[in-house]
Amino acid sequence: MPSLTGKAQTVLGAIAGDAMGVTLPHEHLFIDFKVMFVEPTEGSEKGLAYQPVTLENLGWVRHNFNSNLDNLRLLDEQTAEDEIRLFARAGGQTVVDPTNWSLARDPLALARIARATGLNIIMGCGYYVSAAHPADMDHRTVDRIARDIVADVTVGVGDPGIRAGVIGEIGCTWPWTDNEKKVVRAGVIAQRETGAPLMIHPGRSERAPMEIIEFARREGADLRRTIMCHIDRTIADEQHLFDLAATGIYLEYDLFGLETSWYPYNPAFDMPNDAGRMAQILKLIGRGHLDQVLMSHDIAYKCNLVKYGGFGYHHLLTRVVPRLRRKGVDEADMRRLLVENPQRAFSFV
Repeated sequence: MPSLTGKAQTVLGAIAGDAMGVTLPHEHLFIDFKVMFVEPTEGSEKGLAYQPVTLENLGWVRHNFNSNLDNLRLLDEQTAEDEIRLFARAGGQTVVDPTNWSLARDPLALARIARATGLNIIMGCGYYVSAAHPADMDHRTVDRIARDIVADVTVGVGDPGIRAGVIGEIGCTWPWTDNEKKVVRAGVIAQRETGAPLMIHPGRSERAPMEIIEFARREGADLRRTIMCHIDRTIADEQHLFDLAATGIYLEYDLFGLETSWYPYNPAFDMPNDAGRMAQILKLIGRGHLDQVLMSHDIAYKCNLVKYGGFGYHHLLTRVVPRLRRKGVDEADMRRLLVENPQRAFSFV
């Protein structure tokens, strides 16, 4: 396999890192997210759980996005293509889709969409949270999992071998399980062997990101090549945030467009809106951490798609970026956020 140093690996092959352009570092074009489904307990709402997403139930679905099964499934290829074209028309060039083995990843469909749209698409690999692990996970060794990840990156899937370009998103819950720790260990081994970036989904506790990062550090991870997802739904305390930034990892604010403070996975946590996300990012910039910030939407639900009344994959470019400019982020720093940071994060070493 030719050296990938300085290159990003897409589903259509390796490209120069500086060819990535404006990048969304965390989106799902296809996903079966049924592992996150929570059936309502109230009899009057149980029926809503199994209805297709429609205009009539959209308000309820937006506030209970894990309690409608149809909402948790993005499986239509034409819809995926139509929706991601909005990002391309707004000036986007690269999309990272970290849907992994646990969540109905579709390498061939990603390749077809890349060809149809002209976008660079980077595919993920590995395992999500324990609830999505295979039944025999207790018996799988760290080495076996690492070998599988390395094969996805170096050999690829199917014919002609569509290769993953990021290890992740590796899923962790809170408290995290032994099998999740096993997968993180395997991901670190694969990171060291391949030079690929490592992306981690933390459990829903402010303590989780730092605990995972310290664990990964002890295992030998390159923290400068490690991305911690979902900072905006995990960390509210500034000291936690600044301590995490001091480790040198990438801090991913990937829920742009989610404007409700209600977070059904953790009702005690007040989800920030886009203004709150921008405020945290501006504080990080003020503390010298501009080069560690990544921004995306993590679209994984029908209610986020324009077709279903959502904000769409172009929201960051058309709505958030202009507001950041008005808040004082100049063109050079905007380029670092949208182009240079993802280029460094997803180029192999």
